[in-house]
Amino acid sequence: MAELLKVNNASMIFGGLRAVSNLTMQIDEGELIGLIGPNGAGKTTAFNMLTGVYEPSEGVITFDGQKINGKKPYQVTQMGIARTFQNIRLFSELSVLDNVKIAFNSQVRYGLLEAVGRYFKEEETIEEKALALLKIFHLEKFRDEMARNLPYGEQRRLEIARALATAPRLLLLDEPAAGMNPQETKELMEMIRWIKKEFDL
Repeated sequence: MAELLKVNNASMIFGGLRAVSNLTMQIDEGELIGLIGPNGAGKTTAFNMLTGVYEPSEGVITFDGQKINGKKPYQVTQMGIARTFQNIRLFSELSVLDNVKIAFNSQVRYGLLEAVGRYFKEEETIEEKALALLKIFHLEKFRDEMARNLPYGEQRRLEIARALATAPRLLLLDEPAAGMNPQETKELMEMIRWIKKEFDL
């Protein structure tokens, strides 16, 4: 398997607090890996370094041979890394459908003059893709519902669907089972295995 992500002695220091110290790891294409540690161990901080939220104080992070250090989150997303958050971060005032459409829009690449002729066709295609993704996650019946009104488990699924809409090569799930009951957690684990197979992650 080809190397996808490489972290070499990455640290994150806030003032005198070393939140992450000398993190070193490698993720190859097709691998399913868990980052395990107690609350406060620095897992979310590590994810923030991997996705451009924080620039590491020390060390180097590369994805597909390109250095991530210093890149903005949207640039990291465009490179092919998507994530969810420990505390769900949806656009709560937007519909379920619009939450996914926004992620697809991040892939659109054309200028203003081109947009005049292509906008409506592009929007139609994006909506079709978003609806197909909602169907996969059994969320199509909620398409017009405000995201904030979804039950907790469905919000988790929506966040994952939105992440997948960016067409990632690497999907990072931060505490995906947080707040779930045992049955929901079991269903989530099955879904993660299915996502890995169906989306070739």
